[in-house]
Amino acid sequence: MPQEYIYVLARDGSPLMPTARHGHVQKLLRRGRARITAHIPFTIQLKYGTPGKTQPLYGGTDPGRTNIGNAVLNSDGYVVYKDHVTTRNHEVPRLMKERAGFRRASRRGERLARKRLARRLGTTREFLEGRLLPGCDEPVMLKDIINTESRFNNRKRPEGWITPTVRQLVQTHINMIRRIRKLLPVDNWTLETNRFAFMLMEDGTVKGSDFQNGRLKGFASVYDFIHNQQEGRCALCGSRIEHYHHIKPRHEGGSDRPENIVGLCNNCHSGVHTGRLSLHTVGEQKKYGALSVLNQAVPYIWGSLEAMFGSGFGTCNGYATSVMREYLGVKKTHDNDAACIAATSLALTEIHDTTHTFEVQQYRRHNRAKINNQRERTYYLDGKMIAKNRKPRFEQNGPALSDLKLTRRELSRLKVKKSIRHYNNPDRLMPGTEFLYHGGRYVMSGQHCHGAYLRAVDFGTKEFRNKECRIIKRNRGLVYIA
Repeated sequence: MPQEYIYVLARDGSPLMPTARHGHVQKLLRRGRARITAHIPFTIQLKYGTPGKTQPLYGGTDPGRTNIGNAVLNSDGYVVYKDHVTTRNHEVPRLMKERAGFRRASRRGERLARKRLARRLGTTREFLEGRLLPGCDEPVMLKDIINTESRFNNRKRPEGWITPTVRQLVQTHINMIRRIRKLLPVDNWTLETNRFAFMLMEDGTVKGSDFQNGRLKGFASVYDFIHNQQEGRCALCGSRIEHYHHIKPRHEGGSDRPENIVGLCNNCHSGVHTGRLSLHTVGEQKKYGALSVLNQAVPYIWGSLEAMFGSGFGTCNGYATSVMREYLGVKKTHDNDAACIAATSLALTEIHDTTHTFEVQQYRRHNRAKINNQRERTYYLDGKMIAKNRKPRFEQNGPALSDLKLTRRELSRLKVKKSIRHYNNPDRLMPGTEFLYHGGRYVMSGQHCHGAYLRAVDFGTKEFRNKECRIIKRNRGLVYIA
């Protein structure tokens, strides 16, 4: 049976050590000496003063782009907290692309409005040889009017700028650890850094002593490094690595650098030597394989955690995690890996893990879109819809009015339903909101009928009448599902 810990906060809100004394907690709640602050994870806050003494706790993070694992152990090897976080990494690029499309459409609409005004006022101009804009080496061809002052050349990225996807990923890792520190008095944390941004390390732009010490720091040999980089799997078929092969042979000038060595199984190794298989693209993949979103995020996660924990912060590589996992006999999952990462800073012979793994889902906290949707202009003839819009819009399905050849008599009988724009309620509930329904806690996944009914995560299309629900916590980004 999983051990359900109850997390305890002092009267001033600072975290204390968790407890498994459920009966004692029930007495405190019954007598009014404590109150419930959260249902998942179950957390209480004491209403009386305590000495506030705590024992050392050790946390670890298994970083990831979509799945993140966190765990906290005490000095005896007992796991007091575990979670598995699912991020929004697939959603952020899509939203950025949508926003770019909306802005592009808005700028185009403004430009067309200026052109119509110029034609009406007779101020259009022709630029036969184009117009040289500030910051451009060659003239830019313009039509009809002089555009407004070009501002694109004034845009500058601040120092330390990172892409929105990387920034979101960094903030997700840091926010989750901060959330854990509100439950537990953790002063020691270990981060796994098995996939660094190696290309950045080579040109020296990333600061930090461990980065400057080179890629092979912490590895017994280049083969251990390759084994860790490929996660022990053949680069061609995914089987267990059995040979380390030089992509460019040493007698042809090939080096012993990691970019020139690949781990293969026996079958693939034989296929390469006989010409049955090719390693043509593997070298480039190995050379630039480290340039991923996670690899870009790791240095910033490192810096934030170092500032947060100071001397209590440490790192380990994936190989050390793998050795610890095999030594302790732990199954490979994100949360178990996090427990092994935390254990690397302790001299443990076993881990006592009977805790429940919390599932955490990341939700979008804000949606500032004012417009929900816009219905198209619709034409009806004798009660039957025959067309939408005067002229067909981009990728329109179905005919527009201009596509139909109607007689004057038919045109006179047309009924027109104007385009209607529907707006969002700025105070609407966002997915991830927690609510109570008939004594049970649920996490909102959506709503319909203008918010009259709510839907919950893992409950499909089941409807929860809003009037019978009590909102206990609005969306905070990272939400405990179970």
